[in-house]
Amino acid sequence: MDLIIRLFSDLTIQKTLLFLLLSAGPTIIWLLICLRLDRSAPEPGLQILKIFIFGCLITFPLIPLTGRLTDLIEKIPWISSLMMIFVLSFFIDGLIEEFFKYLILKLGIYQLSHFDELRDGFIYGMILGLGFAFVENILYGLFVGSLLSGAGTVLLRGFTSTFMHFLTGGIIGYYLGLAKFNKSKNKLIVFQGLFLAVVFHGLYNTIVRFNWWWNLIPLTIILVFSYILILKKIKKISLPRI
Repeated sequence: MDLIIRLFSDLTIQKTLLFLLLSAGPTIIWLLICLRLDRSAPEPGLQILKIFIFGCLITFPLIPLTGRLTDLIEKIPWISSLMMIFVLSFFIDGLIEEFFKYLILKLGIYQLSHFDELRDGFIYGMILGLGFAFVENILYGLFVGSLLSGAGTVLLRGFTSTFMHFLTGGIIGYYLGLAKFNKSKNKLIVFQGLFLAVVFHGLYNTIVRFNWWWNLIPLTIILVFSYILILKKIKKISLPRI
């Protein structure tokens, strides 16, 4: 509740429009890359828009939820600083946010007729992650307070956090595709995708909480490598359309 009050007390038309534009720039770049990957058999534009909006909408309840849980954990006296960073990064931010991405993808797109090839899970997951990051970056900018600091936060997150959400959403969607189309795979393989998404998310947040900004470079390299690896696996798997 305190976060919501603070958000609306700081909310101004000028700041909101600026942060929206700054968040939209990187989002559009990642979106164009995503759509280019799907150009051979593009998904319906309306469906793409819906999953993006879903990603935007879940941000509003999750930010106050994770913020409240963070406040509660930070008040626990017997947790060390190191353990607190680990818990907050992996179990609060990582697990909760990625689990809700999984739920939306599983309940919202898994049974769709448009989800008819492995690549589609990857595409829908990335779009969902972009929607989430788009709104999250704006909210973080508003929480910072000042216009200049907020703008810097939104712009930096646009090329770091946005890519992280972009990829982790894609990982979850990719493993949902494996569960749906590769009949020899155990259906529980989707939780492998969720686990990997939580790990990447947790690593990113740990680096941010330690202020190890230089370590974002090797982490980004790992994320890009994972992104390329998944794309190569998708290209190697030839599955009939249903």
